Amino acid sequence: MGGCNIQHDVVVVGAGPAGSTAAKFLSEKGIKVLLIDKSKFPRSKPCGGGLPSRVLNRFNYLEELGAIESYTFGGVAYSTSLENHVNVVRDKPVGAMILREKFDHGLVKHAVDCGATFLEDKSVMDVKKSKDKVTIFLQDGTKIESKIVVGCDGVWSVVAKKSGMLGSRKNIGMCIFEEYPMNVNVLDKYFSEKRICHIHLKPQDLAGYGWVFPKKNHVNIGIGQIQSTTQTDNKINLKKVFEDYIILLKEAKIIPNNLISNKVKGGAIPIYPLEKTYSDRILLCGDAAGFINPISGEGIYYAMASGEIAAGVISESLDANNFNEEFLSRYQKLWVKDFGRDLKLLLQSNKQWTKGPKQIVRLASMDQKLANLAFSVLQGEISIYEFRWKLISRYLYVYLKSKIKKKSNANE
Repeated sequence: MGGCNIQHDVVVVGAGPAGSTAAKFLSEKGIKVLLIDKSKFPRSKPCGGGLPSRVLNRFNYLEELGAIESYTFGGVAYSTSLENHVNVVRDKPVGAMILREKFDHGLVKHAVDCGATFLEDKSVMDVKKSKDKVTIFLQDGTKIESKIVVGCDGVWSVVAKKSGMLGSRKNIGMCIFEEYPMNVNVLDKYFSEKRICHIHLKPQDLAGYGWVFPKKNHVNIGIGQIQSTTQTDNKINLKKVFEDYIILLKEAKIIPNNLISNKVKGGAIPIYPLEKTYSDRILLCGDAAGFINPISGEGIYYAMASGEIAAGVISESLDANNFNEEFLSRYQKLWVKDFGRDLKLLLQSNKQWTKGPKQIVRLASMDQKLANLAFSVLQGEISIYEFRWKLISRYLYVYLKSKIKKKSNANE
């Protein structure tokens, strides 16, 4: 198959949460959209499968799609030594749990129902811009022309690379995980009906965290190295860290002792947003743009939010028949205002978080207000930018209170 020209207003490359969301919002406006993915759906994706509550609040159609497996009402965060922990449990769900294979497929089907055309199992090899169009070249020789392209094709984005926006992308983290089928009665026994999650900060001094996410009929266990691999002198054996983490979880009776690991999966995750996420006739969303919470590793909210924002800017671009980068720069201004300030603060906080989680957890374990605030930021319930002063003032209050108490005890 070769030499076939297909005309579309917009081509979205990558059918993960960012691409499907962009395709949905564009199609709802009557815009002719082609959504392309290299995989055949349904397909699996490296991910813990936790959704912050603000994903459900912003995209309230998700529950109607039947894409939610279960809800979690709280979690426990542990310091590296396990000496301190913070326990937060709510009466209402703080987040949802999904299976990425089912969730992503549901989003694609929803985009198609809204009017998008889906082309699966097709790899994009090149993207070339000219004055009046963008041409996508597929591996099978097919050429597809459109007015604008949205790159939602992951951390190693072909669209970002071919448009010159990817750069060297040195800031890459890694995660490995496994999704274990588990009987509901066993899940109830270990995680209660509230499906309490567990987070371990810096397991074996890894610059990242470990997680245990119970779901409807599964438990997802993984570790994430939320630090650029280029900054690490000694290459860390993540599989060994994961194996030791499983042993720790069993010893702590967080998971059943008879749980057997079969096939660990892994993937790369971005650490920093790209400096530029727009150019003539091209926008980047989700992992392709480097949108991820550098503390928790969560990226679905930013993927879907950036897809929605991109759809709005592209709609304006089509109305104005203007596809130059000056016009499209509005996209970056909008995502920075929406969630970019959060990402910047989280990156700054991450330096302290990875250096000294013991004190953060110790102080939060002493004060429920601080625990709730820290948990809400970690979980993505609230904006760290909007609540930064409240969080800082509470942290300082608890820190000074603990110092005074320590000094008082020493004088007795």
